[in-house]
Amino acid sequence: MTRVPERVVQAHVVQALRSVGGFVLTLGTTRPKGDYAGTCQSLGWPDVGAFLPHSPTGTLRHWLWVEVKASGGRLRPEQAAFRARCLERNIPHIVGGLDDVLAYLLARGYVTEYAHYRKTGVAS
Repeated sequence: MTRVPERVVQAHVVQALRSVGGFVLTLGTTRPKGDYAGTCQSLGWPDVGAFLPHSPTGTLRHWLWVEVKASGGRLRPEQAAFRARCLERNIPHIVGGLDDVLAYLLARGYVTEYAHYRKTGVAS
């Protein structure tokens, strides 16, 4: 199976979050070519943040962090530390791809099914 680039996975995650009414912010995901050092954001900062509306089930989660990982991707130590701090404070933080985000949305009533997202060629 061909590995799907993380930027493609992220585009699908952003689309899914916006489809449920989320206000989505992407954070430093693409580094320009050349000798530029990157985004200069703090190490461990997640790829995507989203303000989500109140879910139909009444779960009040207003903010969600997503550390996008392509299949087989792993957290760097700084990312794991950020995630641990979020979870200690009951701040939702997902690591993974589209399936992980959709499972989160399904569990909280934002979607009732997500088979339509899983069309051929859609990143997981």
